[in-house]
Amino acid sequence: MNSEVGTPRGELVAARYTQVISVVVVVIVVLWHFGFDALILMRGWSRYEPAWATLTAWLVLSVVQLIGSILLLRSALRGRAAQALASVAVLAGAVAVATYPPGQAIGDISWAANTVGWFGVLLLMQRPIHELVVLLSCTVAMTTVALGLSGDLDTSVAWSRLIAQSYTTAGIQLAFALLTRQLHHAAELTARAARAHADRLARQAADDTRHAERLRRYHYLRDRIAPLLRDLAEGRAHPGDDTVRRSSAIEAARLRRLFAETEDSAHPLLHELRACADVADRRDVDVTFVCYGELPDVPVAVRRRLTEGPLLALASAEVSARVTVVAMAGEVTVSVVADAVAPVGLSTSGSTDTSVMFDEKENLLWLESRWRVPGPRSTSASSTITPW
Repeated sequence: MNSEVGTPRGELVAARYTQVISVVVVVIVVLWHFGFDALILMRGWSRYEPAWATLTAWLVLSVVQLIGSILLLRSALRGRAAQALASVAVLAGAVAVATYPPGQAIGDISWAANTVGWFGVLLLMQRPIHELVVLLSCTVAMTTVALGLSGDLDTSVAWSRLIAQSYTTAGIQLAFALLTRQLHHAAELTARAARAHADRLARQAADDTRHAERLRRYHYLRDRIAPLLRDLAEGRAHPGDDTVRRSSAIEAARLRRLFAETEDSAHPLLHELRACADVADRRDVDVTFVCYGELPDVPVAVRRRLTEGPLLALASAEVSARVTVVAMAGEVTVSVVADAVAPVGLSTSGSTDTSVMFDEKENLLWLESRWRVPGPRSTSASSTITPW
């Protein structure tokens, strides 16, 4: 079933419990009405008065059974539809009981009251239990009125037969309905427990992720930022030195990228590139962003490799820089043209799916990071140009 995709396991259990119970009830009613009732109807055909009324009642009940079964199996048997079908079933049963010959309300040709009871179980399964009690009371009343009108309730034996008949029909049907409700309730409890367990696991996973991210930030600060700050504090590095200023700008850009990685954004790669360029913008560098194509989902680790080269170039830019992001079939490229020096210590080999190239001519640096997107994807002709 397509509806099961993405559904919690506990809810699937509850849905399957309900579906199985519904199928069982439908099978019972079908076998009872089209099997047992049909045999009784044929056997006592000549004794019903009139027979056509009994046949009409049986056919009406057949239609009610068909409609009710379809709605029940589709989980659409609720409210007024269930009540209306149950009312029709009671009326058809009353018509059938009225055609019995005197003294046969409890006999070898009586079938309607018991059948209407099972129809009530089917039609009112998803309704409050008092509605089924009312319907079963009507089936007992049918038999009682028929026996009373024929003068067969004048002895204690007759009353004993009526009580026994009611117990073996309406009593069993009510017990069956209560049992199915208990099973459904147990399935709902299972679904709630499964949802609660899934929520606990999700919260634990989120907590673990946040803790791992905090540790990663702490290790980054400890390994990269702390030594630089220590050198500045102890006088081993001078803020006016160009190398120190460039190192500070690089680490500041990396730190801003680190924070941007955990922020919500429609396009995380562009968001992190803008975070990297923020340090250049604070130095009054004119930064322009151009984006062509529709960006795919880029993993965090890949975004770090894609932005590392542009980050170094932007941190060294003096007057202007142009960042171009291009998403094409099978790859994403990030290129920077800036009046900057070539980055020192930048690896151009990259990983198996990313690579970095750069070229320096006079006072201009061209740098490009490229990522090969795994799997086919379509491109888009959209583009944006954003002056920083």
